[in-house]
Amino acid sequence: MIPKLNTPGTTRPLGIPTLIDRAMQSLYAFALQPIAEARTDPYSFGYLPGLGVMDALQQFYLFLVKPPFARVIFEADIKGFFDNISHD
Repeated sequence: MIPKLNTPGTTRPLGIPTLIDRAMQSLYAFALQPIAEARTDPYSFGYLPGLGVMDALQQFYLFLVKPPFARVIFEADIKGFFDNISHD
């Protein structure tokens, strides 16, 4: 047990995952990763393993330069959009 922050005199259990917890997390990840890769958007470069910023830039270049190229680029602040929607 270790002391809780901001509450003197109280304690909480130390939350260190055990070897069994880590092994189960790895097994779940191995089982779910192929499903997630098959169902995810192929242009979601931030979440696919092995893909990164350079892959996203290359795809962006291909969309803008190679025919059929994009005629319009749309940018939006989605968070700001949802903050201003009436929830009545």
